[in-house]
Amino acid sequence: MNIVWASSEAVPFAKTGGLADVSSSLPSALADAGHAVSVIMPFYPQKMGKLNLEYSKVYENLKVPLGDQEEWASVRELKLKKNLTFYFVEFNRFYDRPTLYDWNGTEFADNPQRFIFLSRAVMEIALHLELKPDIIHANDWHTALCCVYLRSHLYRDALPDCRSVLTIHNIGYQGNFDKSNIYWTGLGWDYFNYQCLEYYDRINLLKGGIMTADMVSTVSPTYAKEILSQEYGFGLHEPLRQAAYEGRLVGILNGIDVESWNAAIDPLLPANFTADDLSGKAICRKELQAQFKLAERKDVPLFAVISRLATQKGLDVLADALEQILPELDIQVVVAASGDPYLEYRYRSLAERYPEKISAFIGYAPEKTAHLIEAGADFFLMPSRYEPCGLNQMYSMTCGTLPIVRHTGGLADTVINYSEKDCSKSTGFVLWDLYPDSLANTIRWAVETAKKHPEDILRMKQNGMRTDFSWEHTAELYRKMYEDAHK
Repeated sequence: MNIVWASSEAVPFAKTGGLADVSSSLPSALADAGHAVSVIMPFYPQKMGKLNLEYSKVYENLKVPLGDQEEWASVRELKLKKNLTFYFVEFNRFYDRPTLYDWNGTEFADNPQRFIFLSRAVMEIALHLELKPDIIHANDWHTALCCVYLRSHLYRDALPDCRSVLTIHNIGYQGNFDKSNIYWTGLGWDYFNYQCLEYYDRINLLKGGIMTADMVSTVSPTYAKEILSQEYGFGLHEPLRQAAYEGRLVGILNGIDVESWNAAIDPLLPANFTADDLSGKAICRKELQAQFKLAERKDVPLFAVISRLATQKGLDVLADALEQILPELDIQVVVAASGDPYLEYRYRSLAERYPEKISAFIGYAPEKTAHLIEAGADFFLMPSRYEPCGLNQMYSMTCGTLPIVRHTGGLADTVINYSEKDCSKSTGFVLWDLYPDSLANTIRWAVETAKKHPEDILRMKQNGMRTDFSWEHTAELYRKMYEDAHK
């Protein structure tokens, strides 16, 4: 199949979250399976200029309509390997910025134009570079409009054999803007209706994608069920229920890059280790304690957090739980996170009051630091209110670190709860109710288990390290979905 993958970010070019990881790893796995994959995303000079990669310009003046205007973009190409090519939309007015979507927490005012333009550019590149796509695979609200365009009078005759897929990585972000932005799409007011882009008298790009895509996927089976509810659907539960009723909604669990996340060969770690020989993990732990200025002790449980500081991640509840347990438990906690200013303040405050127990790095953890945290910790904390898939719990398991998670989304699909009676398949600790007391008690439970049943802790670490999180199986499920899109 010829697949056009449309995304606003991808590793290593630009990243704000898991979308970037998926937009690198899944196209790569699909290419390895024999599909011709073209990834189209913006060229961000302030991010990508530092990578020293040799791009070639394949289109100097690509006409991209924006409203009644004609804009002109350049297209850069980078062939990564057989069957996998990245195309970058170069348009500095929209993409030459220090960040991708916002500045100091405030969205760029022209985000509607920026990403309507991106979706239109995807369609024009598919045509003018003669990619002949069988599938255009859009991701989140930034490129969801591709699905609308493919069904519209603008492109349906030009791409009659192409079908569209929309993957929702996080339904909390929808591209919900003032209805006047319909102008920039070039579609006209005929598409501003309940069965397409209209949402409470506003334009909702993600909703438009849901209503028009041939198939809609989410990044875990549990999340696909959760978003049909009012609680988790963020106002789009009705369009999603319609997609489910029509057989267009599926949940496919993300994989991870098992070459990058393999403790046996990871070059970013001070020592490597395997499920059969965990001795190198102790060296990683010692280095982690040193970097975060904690006492280099072997006898204390070491907990870790790498996250956006957001209420979605449950880190407000974790802060409350730590207020309870730090005075009483002999533990160490490493936090690498940034986001909500109030939560940043709370974790700084905890680190100042309990410097021997918690160390907080407020900022985006470099890749080497992230790998060290995942490998050096005993437990990884992910008490999310909702988590479409989650990657860090899988990263931690590959490194012999036990996740402590709330039973939601992809966390429910990947972490098997500890049972003292039989831990032959267990890989972590799971809580259901997200309250400070329940989270504190789950942390106490993990500490108590480490003291009383160290053999169970070892077994769970080995279970996690032996779990297959590779993309090959995921890529096969996507292939089947692409075939369903053509039925």
